[in-house]
Amino acid sequence: DRPHALARAEQGVAHRLLASETSTEPAAVFFSDWLQSARLPLAQAQRLAHEERPVLNRQAMIGLRHLLLARPQDELLLLTSQGRGLKMQLSAIPPLEGDNWPAADGPGLADSERVTVALAVAEPPRFWTVVTRRGFVRQLLRIDLDIKLTKGEQLIESPFRNDEPVALVNGDRGDLLLLTRWGKGVRFPHRAIAAEGSVALEMEPDDEIAAALSLPSDGAILILTAAGFGMRRDTAQFAARSRPGGAGKTLIQAFDVLGAFPCQPQAQLLYLTHSGKLAFVPLTDVPLHQRSSKGSRVRVFDRDPAVAVTLIPWRSDADLR
Repeated sequence: DRPHALARAEQGVAHRLLASETSTEPAAVFFSDWLQSARLPLAQAQRLAHEERPVLNRQAMIGLRHLLLARPQDELLLLTSQGRGLKMQLSAIPPLEGDNWPAADGPGLADSERVTVALAVAEPPRFWTVVTRRGFVRQLLRIDLDIKLTKGEQLIESPFRNDEPVALVNGDRGDLLLLTRWGKGVRFPHRAIAAEGSVALEMEPDDEIAAALSLPSDGAILILTAAGFGMRRDTAQFAARSRPGGAGKTLIQAFDVLGAFPCQPQAQLLYLTHSGKLAFVPLTDVPLHQRSSKGSRVRVFDRDPAVAVTLIPWRSDADLR
């Protein structure tokens, strides 16, 4: 009955809170379109990847939207297709047991609302930069974003029809780099974004923003595709424009860009494929390219392409524990 069901739910939350207080291990966190979520300790993720066992079944994979890395002390920040924001603690995410989504806990979404952004935040910046699918960008003070989250207000209103936020990045300093699904990129200073927002670049109607990075200074970045190709690029090769707008520059010759990340020593990539399998790839397997090309094959996925990828800033198994 309902009282017993509520009691069991409360016991489950209490168990997860207790476990999170004693665990320091980071976890891979999965989110679906409809706010279903699950977490998996990285040591367990490594075992499943080594055994080539799926972490989610095909039915669960239909709605999967995001894969990210989070530590117990991180706060999870989500944005929805309606531009609303939500905050969650890692302890509120159910552990993944079996290969299906756990029973949903936490806040719900409206009927037509979907999760479009999910990130783990250790220390929130003073400014956030919000990016939409069609490349509209706007900056918000952290305090203003928090107020809008509390009130359930829209964080960004795009001039494009049926647009939605797809990225949220640190906007405190340096440049914003945007990369589209078709490999086009644009870079400009965060401070060049107009107070009411700016259109970052011109895109083909079928193209969309696939990744957004904050670049405090020049360095190497990773660009990865769903087919398993990738490259490292030195950002000094593409200088920042003085302001947003104009056509993008081809950074990789692809139509399936999956993600982009700053390069970090000893890091590795964690892929999730269409069939629900995990794959770890050392960053040393991603070569440096001096010019635009289709990249190098860093992982063979055959007929099981990647649907999500995240960066793990460790290399050895011992560092994952």
